[in-house]
Amino acid sequence: MTITGAVTHKLVIVRRSLLALLGALGALAPAIALAPAIPAPALATPAQVIADCNSHGRLTRGYPVSELRTALTTMPADVKEYTDCNDVIERALLAQLGGSHARHAAGGASRAGSSSGGSFLPAPLVVVLVLLALAAVALGGVALRRRRHA
Repeated sequence: MTITGAVTHKLVIVRRSLLALLGALGALAPAIALAPAIPAPALATPAQVIADCNSHGRLTRGYPVSELRTALTTMPADVKEYTDCNDVIERALLAQLGGSHARHAAGGASRAGSSSGGSFLPAPLVVVLVLLALAAVALGGVALRRRRHA
């Protein structure tokens, strides 16, 4: 086998490997992109939010912001006084609002973990996009190398 033949053979192997990787990523991308990053809030009434907290001492599911707000305003006085449900629901509400909303609702105080940062895209989707970009760059390099030798 000549040197040119050996290089061409290696390029064919690299190309097949990259195409297999791209095929696998292409098959996985929709599943990863459509997978929920955060569980969907449960549909519940404010009374169910209060009952969940009162029974478990914490919220066992995610609830919509509107339900958390209503639960805080309609919480019975005895639950407010004798349990920590008011604090638990407030923390859940602030966590859902996040970022500047949480600092504003807390009276301007900055709390650890309340700052929002990062991407608006789910992390698995970012990973898939980076892998696809790397594969595209690698295939582009293979194509340029093949073009120079041709």
